[in-house]
Amino acid sequence: MELVKLKRGEIFCDSNIVSQKFKIKHNKVIRTIDNLIADLSELRDTPGTPKAIEFDNEYRGQKFKSYNMNREFFSLLSMRFKSKRALEWQVKFNAAFYQMETRLLIEFHNKNDEKWVVQRVQGKLARENTTDMIKEFVEYATTQGSKSAKFYYKHITNATYKALGLISHKQPGLRDTLDSMQLAWLMSAEYVAQESLKKHMSSGEHYKAIFILVKQDIESFSRALLIK
Repeated sequence: MELVKLKRGEIFCDSNIVSQKFKIKHNKVIRTIDNLIADLSELRDTPGTPKAIEFDNEYRGQKFKSYNMNREFFSLLSMRFKSKRALEWQVKFNAAFYQMETRLLIEFHNKNDEKWVVQRVQGKLARENTTDMIKEFVEYATTQGSKSAKFYYKHITNATYKALGLISHKQPGLRDTLDSMQLAWLMSAEYVAQESLKKHMSSGEHYKAIFILVKQDIESFSRALLIK
C-alpha cells in the first residue's frame, strides 16, 4: 500500500491509510483532523501552511468523510497521537513524503536535460522491441500449456529491475527517475533479455526453463557491470 500519493502536483496522504497504519479508528482520526483544522483556521490560504482536503469515500455502499493531507498537516496530526506505533508510522510516512519529493525533483531535472530526454526516447523504442519479444514468448508459453503466461511481462521486467538493483525503487514512472547511466544499463539488460528469449525459443526449450535461463543471462550481465 502506497503511503503517499501525487495529486495535481502535490503530495498527500489519506486519512484512511493513516487510520489503518496507526491502528486508530477512522472516526477518531477524522475528529482529530477537524479539531486541528479549527485550530489552524487563522492560517487558512496562507502559502506553505498545513493543508487538509476533504473528500467523500465509499465503503459497502455508504459514504463517509475522509481527508487528504499534505506533509505539514500530517506532521501536526501525528503529533497528537502518542502511541509507540503512531511514532513508528510517523517516521515511515515522513520518509515516504521525502522519497516522493525527491522523485519529483529528479523527474523535473531529467525532463529539462536535453541529452537525457533523447536517451529516454531511445529507451522507449528499445523497450517496445523487448515487449514485442515478450509477447512472442507469452504466445510460445501458452501453446506449451501455460495458463498464466501473460504474467511474464511483469516477471521478466521485475527480474531485470532486480538484477540491476532497481527493484527497491520500483514504482509507477520509475524510468523517469533514473539517471543516464541507469537508463543505459536498463536498455542493455532488456536487450539481453530480448536476445535470450529469442535464442532459447529457437532451440525449443520448455517455457519454464526459458524463464530461468533468461533470468540467469540478465544476472550475468549485471555481474559484468559490477552491480553484484
